[in-house]
Amino acid sequence: MNGDRGLSLLAHPDQWARCSHDGTALVPGGGVQLTWADDDNDETRRPRLLAGRCVPPTPPVRVPEEPAGLAFDRWCRSYRSNPAQHRVDVATAAGDPRTPAHQPGILRRPLGLAVDRAQRLYVVEHGAAVVHVVDLWAQRLLRRVPVRSAAHRARRPVDVAALCCRAYVLLQRPAALVVITGRRGPLPGPPLHRPRGRGPLEPTRIAAHRCGLYVLWRRPGTPLGLIARPDGTVEAEVDGATDIDLTADGTLIVARAPHRPFRRFQPAVPGRPELEPLDAPRYDGGALSVAPNGRIAYTAAGGHAWTAGPSARHTTTGTVTTYRLDSGAYATRWGRLFLDACLPPGTTVTVRFLTTDEDDVTDPLPWRPADRGHHSRRDHTPTLPSRTLLDEPPTTPPATLVRRPTGREWPWAQIAADDRFETYETPVAAPPGRYLWLVLHLSGTHRTTPRVRALRVERPGHQLLRRLPRSWSRDETAASFLQRYLAPAEALLHEMDERSAQRAVLVDPHTCPQETLNWLAGFAGLVLDRRWPEPARRTLIAEAYPLFRRRGTIAALERIIAVYLGVAPVIVERWRLRGIGGAVLGTQPGGPPAPAIEGAARATGTLGRFTLGGSRPGDDVYKTSAHQFSVLIPAELSTEQLQVVRGIVDTHKPAHTTYDICELGSGMRIGRRLHLSLTSFVGPGAAAGPAVVGQVLVGGDGVVGLPAVGARLGQSSRPGELRVG
Repeated sequence: MNGDRGLSLLAHPDQWARCSHDGTALVPGGGVQLTWADDDNDETRRPRLLAGRCVPPTPPVRVPEEPAGLAFDRWCRSYRSNPAQHRVDVATAAGDPRTPAHQPGILRRPLGLAVDRAQRLYVVEHGAAVVHVVDLWAQRLLRRVPVRSAAHRARRPVDVAALCCRAYVLLQRPAALVVITGRRGPLPGPPLHRPRGRGPLEPTRIAAHRCGLYVLWRRPGTPLGLIARPDGTVEAEVDGATDIDLTADGTLIVARAPHRPFRRFQPAVPGRPELEPLDAPRYDGGALSVAPNGRIAYTAAGGHAWTAGPSARHTTTGTVTTYRLDSGAYATRWGRLFLDACLPPGTTVTVRFLTTDEDDVTDPLPWRPADRGHHSRRDHTPTLPSRTLLDEPPTTPPATLVRRPTGREWPWAQIAADDRFETYETPVAAPPGRYLWLVLHLSGTHRTTPRVRALRVERPGHQLLRRLPRSWSRDETAASFLQRYLAPAEALLHEMDERSAQRAVLVDPHTCPQETLNWLAGFAGLVLDRRWPEPARRTLIAEAYPLFRRRGTIAALERIIAVYLGVAPVIVERWRLRGIGGAVLGTQPGGPPAPAIEGAARATGTLGRFTLGGSRPGDDVYKTSAHQFSVLIPAELSTEQLQVVRGIVDTHKPAHTTYDICELGSGMRIGRRLHLSLTSFVGPGAAAGPAVVGQVLVGGDGVVGLPAVGARLGQSSRPGELRVG
């Protein structure tokens, strides 16, 4: 049975784009769902029922003439500019404001805000035409950068965006970009070009991402809003846009008028197809920002709020007609259909099948692109079904999908715990034919929609009819009945045969099912810890034999810890820090000899009262350094992770040794004793080059060697500050 049939597959986004759509939209990554209506016609613009009474629609709110600013630092403290009160409000991660609401500031119309990776806050003061740079570590002002020049006295900054350790400032009159990097700048930025053919436009907002810069252009006196790159290439057009930002994966978020949903556009796809809008019920038209935790925040009365999920108003029905699937042989009896779909309560998907042996279609159904999503070229779309065949009344009712209790039909296939898609199955109820079309009918509600990610069709179906007397299948009606009647039992046997043929998967730690990991680990004598993540357990099993050959060595212990944590630790043995031979300065004539390697050294004369090099007289170097080591981990561990790491070290270290574990965090620790006869550990953060104290940013959190800015000497450590000594 194994290998006696193939599969016709629809899964790639381009395959779904080539189908004919009616009331459906494409899903990012592949698939279809019900489309949604424009938000101008959604329920926020019409009366709605609330607690049994009719509530009038929300009245339109005037967009503020000036935008605000919103930014977050690494501690999730929010910074919001308040142009009316001439200040910047600061709130903790819990949302508690630090500035009284009635206390005015001294800034002249502060607008845009941004925080770079070095935790420097950039404040655009529009009225004074300057940009303030604030060090959030030291909590003091670094610079006050004027952007007005003698040639452009009317120039004003309107917004700022941070990318890595630099900030891009957007200017008006004339439109331009300048770059500020901490203590350097302003330097000329990339050339800024207006989008052509759209009339007079003014830049109002800027967003920075590793994929590039994006500028929001607006036409004065009109709702027209264009999001374009600095070279003038338009990425999206959104009427009434007030602010823009990008998430970590490059999704473009566009805020609009108050109480209007935020629009989203898919990243890394030509044309930037639109995603479902996000609900922002308390948005005041000021600003939006993507927080460090990935959530989308926006300015609201009294502070900031968070988006409340999709707010799309879907259509209730939709249809997807696939292009022609070819089995390669005439009079083919197609087998089963497997559909990977997410069907929330209140949603359904039904399927209709069309088959034929005719190679030419005289009256094909006209191709219709999806309402939203990436569109394929019409001339690249394969043959669609005949309109005559589609209009014929179906001989059988639409097939109802049945959820498979065993998951995917593939042998040993695993479904991720967070995967909301399940596999549904139904036999192909259609006469034999070489070509097959499927018509998917999607049904849902205004708030929920079914999603179909992929479909697979067996070609041909089972061949049990050939093993039966010919007289039993000579009549087409009898043959069709027997084909369906024998399908469930044959499907079970077929899947068992495929599992048997693919049993080599069970001994591969990277492909075996999760429930067989403990069984496979038993071959190496391993007892897996359930606290380990699944990828780490698979890697440990794959490397068990090489690691056990080196068990008890530094390299093996470092590798096991790295497999679990995902970061490479460093093990330092104490004896390496006991010193080398050197001069003892300060001993009396005839005193103890200087420490030396492979022999003793003569004591030197008295030049002071301290020891340079080696160990201090009287120290027992063997007792303080032998058989002891420290595990340096460049990460901050949770309580569970620390317990697991201690268990790893206890199990795999030499029995006669002792150890301690030191967490180095994401950057550096100064003044923290590592119990290594050292007073501090200074090292670069992840993916950083060699650090020069006083010149290079260490760990991305502070600058060492600039006490006026990045450190406070002799003071106790407080959150957000750096303690030296």
